[in-house]
Amino acid sequence: MLRSVRLTLVLVLLLAVQTTWMADLRPFDVPGDILLLLAIAGGMAAGPVRGATVGFIAGLALDFVLLTPFGLTALTYLAVGYVVGTVHDGVLRSAPWIPIVVTFLASVGGIVVYVILGQLVGQQFRAANLPRIVLVTSVMNALLAFPAFHVMRWVERAAPDRMMHQPLRGLR
Repeated sequence: MLRSVRLTLVLVLLLAVQTTWMADLRPFDVPGDILLLLAIAGGMAAGPVRGATVGFIAGLALDFVLLTPFGLTALTYLAVGYVVGTVHDGVLRSAPWIPIVVTFLASVGGIVVYVILGQLVGQQFRAANLPRIVLVTSVMNALLAFPAFHVMRWVERAAPDRMMHQPLRGLR
């Protein structure tokens, strides 16, 4: 229950940031995609199933405010969260740069998959801007990889077991 509340809080906050600040900030005329970063961080922090779940929920929330075909973002983020969770589970985490590289590559893959799926359902994208969008969004997400990973670890942290901290009643 606590995980759901935390995820909802983070999701609403990031959706608000994505649709307001990120839409206005636009470095190099690219709005960035921090909800894709949430799906990636979910996969890194909690594995493939939870990464897919977080990705689907984040994508669905973004689909409500986008003018693209409904479900396109949810499907893309679901796939990205699952793949990141699967790959990250099989990688040794001894090097501190691994989350940054994983985030960068997953962002590139997520945007490319989004464009490919969009083309399949009739969405038109300006291909001339695609390399810049991929590069800027991937760099922005890579720079935010550690904070996002720590936020998702906070979301996924289990609630303390209250039964272990209560004294046994009747046994004296």
